[in-house]
Amino acid sequence: MRLFALIVAGLALLGGQEATAQQFPSQPVRIVVPFPPGGGTDILVRLIQDKYSAKLGQPIVVDNRPGASGNIGAAAVAKSKPDGYTLIVQATIVGIYPSVFPNLGYDPLTELAYVGGVAESPAVIVTNPNSKYKTIADLVAEGKARPRQVNFASAGVGSPQHLATERLGKLNKVEFTHVPYKGSATAITDLMSGVLDFGTLSLSSVLPLIQEGKLRALAVANETRAKVLPDVPTLKESGLGDVSGTVRFFVAAPAGTPDAVVQRLSNDLQAVVKEPDIQDGFLKRGYEITLASPQEVLAMVREQKELWQELVRDLNLKFN
Repeated sequence: MRLFALIVAGLALLGGQEATAQQFPSQPVRIVVPFPPGGGTDILVRLIQDKYSAKLGQPIVVDNRPGASGNIGAAAVAKSKPDGYTLIVQATIVGIYPSVFPNLGYDPLTELAYVGGVAESPAVIVTNPNSKYKTIADLVAEGKARPRQVNFASAGVGSPQHLATERLGKLNKVEFTHVPYKGSATAITDLMSGVLDFGTLSLSSVLPLIQEGKLRALAVANETRAKVLPDVPTLKESGLGDVSGTVRFFVAAPAGTPDAVVQRLSNDLQAVVKEPDIQDGFLKRGYEITLASPQEVLAMVREQKELWQELVRDLNLKFN
């Protein structure tokens, strides 16, 4: 009798989830971008906004909530009502965050329901076009000659670009000084004005400026050269070590969002990302497609902890 009751309860739950999925969405969906407008993450969301909205049949509202390397926006989403109407676009680097942020405010492994992977963008090391650094070798040599006096920008403390530059320094016995920003857009302004020596930023946030000659690309921090920058070498090709700061973006909802709703969001997201004009738009802006299921994104997030925890420990990196 008890077994029968459990079966009935389970069927009722499944029936409820199916009904929820059929009714979803019945109101606008908000996507939180935890960085300022104009950065790589913001550009990515704007590229898919209209088509994702059309698939879902509801307007998508983009809400920029920058700060704390994206953690202010992520914590807000993690604590939101788990109904599928509040989402976030972030990067899989959040896997290392519980180890380095003492007051993170959320757990990316337990308080987010991953919807799917969207795209990835390699990190690129850039300077002002009037800079004396013509190659990445010039930059590293200067860093060795003037320890801690060569500064660099990233999109935030603990970002893939920040950690990749720290690894570059460690492998080549160079001490750079990190100048963190709340996103790529403000860092780019200071790079273009010559305030900073160099920046390690996502290609998606700087590609037009490289193409227009407003920034000079020295190297790509990725396993392979970027398709849109075939003449720019990787750090490994330059003899500076196997360093990757590639940013892999995902969409997530608060944990506890019904599975059927997550699956609906995931199916529509991947359908949009597969469309040829979206893929073409991604490539032109420095992205490459990363189709990934909710389970695959979770695995990527866990892998980030394994990838970076040794470096974080060796450098005693702790972030506020």
